[in-house]
Amino acid sequence: MQAILRHKETVPKWLNLAALIILLASIAVAAATELYAVIAVPFGLLFIGWIILNWKSYYWFFAFSIATTGVVTLGSGSMYLPMMPLSIVSALLALALLLYNRKIVYENFYRHPLTLIIFLQYFWLLISVIFSEIPVPSVKYLGVNTIQLLSFVLLPMMVLKREEDWMKLCRILLISFTLVAAYVVVRHALKNFTYLYTNVAVKPFFYNHVDHGCIMSMLVPIPYMLWRHTDKSKVWTRRFYLLLLAFFIICTYLTFARAAILAVAFAFVIVFAIRKQLVNWLMALFFIACISIVSYLVINDNYKHFKPNYEQTYSRHSFDDLLKATFMGGDMSSMERFYRWIASARMSTEKPLTGVGPNNFYDFYKPHAVQMFRTYVSRNEEKSTTHNYFIFMLVEQGWPAMILYGILIWALFFQAQKVYHKTKNVLYKRMALVGAMVIAAFFINNLFSELLQTYKIGAIFYLAAVLIYWVGNQIKKENKTTALLP
Repeated sequence: MQAILRHKETVPKWLNLAALIILLASIAVAAATELYAVIAVPFGLLFIGWIILNWKSYYWFFAFSIATTGVVTLGSGSMYLPMMPLSIVSALLALALLLYNRKIVYENFYRHPLTLIIFLQYFWLLISVIFSEIPVPSVKYLGVNTIQLLSFVLLPMMVLKREEDWMKLCRILLISFTLVAAYVVVRHALKNFTYLYTNVAVKPFFYNHVDHGCIMSMLVPIPYMLWRHTDKSKVWTRRFYLLLLAFFIICTYLTFARAAILAVAFAFVIVFAIRKQLVNWLMALFFIACISIVSYLVINDNYKHFKPNYEQTYSRHSFDDLLKATFMGGDMSSMERFYRWIASARMSTEKPLTGVGPNNFYDFYKPHAVQMFRTYVSRNEEKSTTHNYFIFMLVEQGWPAMILYGILIWALFFQAQKVYHKTKNVLYKRMALVGAMVIAAFFINNLFSELLQTYKIGAIFYLAAVLIYWVGNQIKKENKTTALLP
């Protein structure tokens, strides 16, 4: 492999001849058999050769595909193209590189507390798959998680080694997502930004307006921190980033996704909490509030007092109407969430340790539902799940999975706060804040959906986690260098 890399700039004549023979042979086979897919063989070999000879440049192509991937409907399901097949390729590449050199990832990866939490999550996922009620969809879920960890965590650690690499990634993400966001805004504008058109305007780049809103809210921190970090003497550059920040916030609002709008606000709350070293208190108060609310609803079946009026729980035609209905308990999507949350809570008592198995919620929840909370969409023809990631973990993988997810989010915030106060390097401080803000926006969106296994959203979330790893690793190197100075 090293010999190939040393001589990659010199292409032997025999290689050109072999490539020509393969191309002509594939054309001849396609013409003779009418199997025209054979023509793709030389291009596939070229793609493999590109990865072998320059796998880092392939990663930038992969990063660009995060935004430009489309959702393609295939039969009763859907596929993210080209990101899904590229993620498989990236996972195999990461695995091969790791087997070749285990030290290619960050120095602190193997001993980091975050790695232990992620490992325990993966281990418990394996346990829940083993005890799954319906194994096949659970194994598919396991495959998606494995691919995500390899391609969204390990591969970035092999590429994003320097500040310049992270800045390059930021430019790629900003350019690609700005183009996609502009496309969606134009389509939406042609329908006068109608609320009911939000799910149509985002096609084919997003499954629905919730996914779009989540992504846009997670990207807001990037132009914000670039604006803050750019020298004040570069007036036009600062203005450009400020304009981009305003554009991303407006795009987030125009998704009309309530969680996404709330997520942007929470991201800035996290910035304040980290600067004041209040993250532990903030997360403790959050979990205490959640436990208190759940306890109140469970005691004496108090949740029944919030029974919706079936005739009033329908889809709203404007965002203003939706907000009013939300506070009055007449919004269909909110009431449907209560319907599924109650069913999930009752269902979780049967298999509290391992759950019913990943991807098995739909097949088991309806017998546990309380019919007084039924809405017009309770038939659930799209086979969606709990609309809350904590409950999703609880019902499909049991209490350990739900607790580990909560610990992971808390640990990410804590590590961001730790590295922020451990360095005097302004860039490192701001990069830690970016990672924490992205995770904060994701966390709020994920409270009302199950978004981590969505390829685009999962990629951005894990990149934010890798950024926190990287900042910690850089600070460790910085401290070693300082210690060696006379």
